[in-house]
Amino acid sequence: MDSQNEKIIKLFHQQQGYIRTSDIQAAGIHNTQLDPLLEEGQIIKLKQGLYKLTDWETEDELEDIVHIVPNGVVCLLSAWNFYELSNYVPPVYHMALEKNEKVAIPAYPPIQLYYWTQKYWELGITSVKIGHTEVKIYDKEKCVCDAIRYRNKLGKEVEKEVLENYLKLPDRNIDLLFRYAKELRVNTKLSQYLELLL
Repeated sequence: MDSQNEKIIKLFHQQQGYIRTSDIQAAGIHNTQLDPLLEEGQIIKLKQGLYKLTDWETEDELEDIVHIVPNGVVCLLSAWNFYELSNYVPPVYHMALEKNEKVAIPAYPPIQLYYWTQKYWELGITSVKIGHTEVKIYDKEKCVCDAIRYRNKLGKEVEKEVLENYLKLPDRNIDLLFRYAKELRVNTKLSQYLELLL
């Protein structure tokens, strides 16, 4: 491996396996220097301007997703699945963005983007560590409120499943749930459900 390729591979390791073309340029390397590494299969292109070391170990494809959608927050079906609030494994990754954010997504992996106003988008954001990556995801209480908000689009069965599974959790926080529900204007619906389920 020539010294330029070694320099690039070292840069990938410093950046936890992922590189943007802006990182390459900042290091004084021209984008075309990536071509031999792509041809040899040492790196893969995740999308325009984003590359990953082929042999970089990831625990979950979500690590790739948060690099593809850097300001995105794991939401709805993907978040419910992560927290085991639903048994349904979605065929696409669900990510929320603040409505003024713009991001290009590749054909694969499949990603569904939701553009929310800042008030709804920033409420309940937390993060979890997956492998080497900090993944932004909504907390469980926000996830439950989103299940109510999206019941007509995503189905009332999954909404019921999410609510029932949440209520079984030992760390459930009903006060926080109601605070979010009020801000998201689903508190009346939540109260009706809790009367039936509790």
